[in-house]
Amino acid sequence: MLFYFKNLSEFSNIRHFVSTRKNGVSIAPYEGLNLGFGTEDNPENIIQNRKILAEEAQMPLENWCVPQQTHSINIVTVHGSDKGKGVFSKETAIQDTDALITNQKDIALLVQSADCVCSVYYDPVKQVIGACHAGWRGTVGKLPQKVVLQMQKEYGSEPQNILIGIGACISPKMYEVGQDVVDAVEQSFGIKEHLLSWNENTQKYHFHLHEAHKQQLLQAGIQEKNLEFIQECTYEYPELFFSARRDKNKTGRFGAGIMLV
Repeated sequence: MLFYFKNLSEFSNIRHFVSTRKNGVSIAPYEGLNLGFGTEDNPENIIQNRKILAEEAQMPLENWCVPQQTHSINIVTVHGSDKGKGVFSKETAIQDTDALITNQKDIALLVQSADCVCSVYYDPVKQVIGACHAGWRGTVGKLPQKVVLQMQKEYGSEPQNILIGIGACISPKMYEVGQDVVDAVEQSFGIKEHLLSWNENTQKYHFHLHEAHKQQLLQAGIQEKNLEFIQECTYEYPELFFSARRDKNKTGRFGAGIMLV
């Protein structure tokens, strides 16, 4: 089972998806369609899961490009020679990178998550795509905004033309954070309003990842009508999504991908 964004599905020259944990071969605690070599799952299972996903998403596995994510704010421009990187092992992945952009056809950009936000980008005018992974560090580092700026700089994309699909993540209801995150949010955004809410039950602030994405993307010139969110909470839907917070890091990874065809 895959999720698709309505705003991106209107275009026949791209393919995209957000995966779930359904239909894979991995066993507990990675049960289902685990895509992550960073887990302790059997690598053969992960490769088989990726083959299953590649077929369902109509993105040939050998065409994937997968970064080794580190919660960085690093963006790499992907070229034809990068096709296949990170597909069969994390050692061959583009290292220390959490976002990819390209104007090359037939290269599927893939990012992974287990609570963080995966997002995919498409500029139908310049024919440019992007994929981004951002947890709280990438979000306060404004990596999503930096992807837009990099698409502008590298390919001449106009922000008002870019459509963005923003995947499922941990909801503010479940995402309690410490003072380090509170301080980082205030320093980055200058405000707490709408981004952090005090929870009387947990006696902690809770962080709104989707709202923080929205604010910085609007600030970058993205039109609100061009943003689309998958609202399901990864923590609260164990049958659909892996969640590092819920499963205390003993869990798999789902992914988001996009490809120009």
